[in-house]
Amino acid sequence: MQSSWLPEAASVLDDIKTLGREGKPAGTLSVVGAQSHGRARQGHLWLDARAPLAAGVLLRPQAPMGLLVGLAPVCGYACVQALKAAGVPCALAWPNDIVTEGAKLGSVVCEAGYGDGVFVAAAVMLNVAGAPASFASCGSPEPRPAATLGAFLPELAQDAQKCARLGQDLCAAMEGECERWSAAIGQGAGAAGPLGPILSAWFDEMPLMGQPVRALLPDGRAAAEGLLAGIDGWGRITVVGADGQEHELSFEQASVRPMAQECEPEAQ
Repeated sequence: MQSSWLPEAASVLDDIKTLGREGKPAGTLSVVGAQSHGRARQGHLWLDARAPLAAGVLLRPQAPMGLLVGLAPVCGYACVQALKAAGVPCALAWPNDIVTEGAKLGSVVCEAGYGDGVFVAAAVMLNVAGAPASFASCGSPEPRPAATLGAFLPELAQDAQKCARLGQDLCAAMEGECERWSAAIGQGAGAAGPLGPILSAWFDEMPLMGQPVRALLPDGRAAAEGLLAGIDGWGRITVVGADGQEHELSFEQASVRPMAQECEPEAQ
């Protein structure tokens, strides 16, 4: 695994995509302390905390191009397992946020490209300490409250080397999960969609599953309200309304929030 550590970069996701286009091998990674132009899902701005961490890794999965859409939650699930092993209680909220008790620790983003074959740039961005007062400008229709890793791993805020090691561990987790995912897809686990290899485990841990939610469109309008009842192999969730009508929504269409939650100013 070829790695680099920088105190600051423009965008770790763009850095990994550049390495991919240059033909660098799978496992090449970059860990940075801050980003000046970080990007989240759907091109939203990623606004750094006072003490942030961003880590990206180059993946070259052996899987059909049409299934690569599933890699963001696959990598997110990998990061959650690594963070839990490090002592951070967290889960992967649909579709790509890492949360603790409903508050956002970070996000995972994947983008595909071509250079010496198809590649995927995978990046995880996390709040270490000192979350900004407001993330409302980042583009989310209803930002989540923000949380920091420092609440569980206070040593990270004082030790850049420990932050860098955590970033490397998260990249290793994403690469390892991608390899397992590729192998499972090759054995037919993607017949019902790219999330087949992790779907059961993610369903069991997914925040808000079985609870009343609002599915929000990017402009903030509610696409559906009701019970979050399921998720399929393509990552589409099912929300069942009070009238029994089922609403199926994809990653690109919506985000979900608890039915009773009100928009807070301290959010991301």
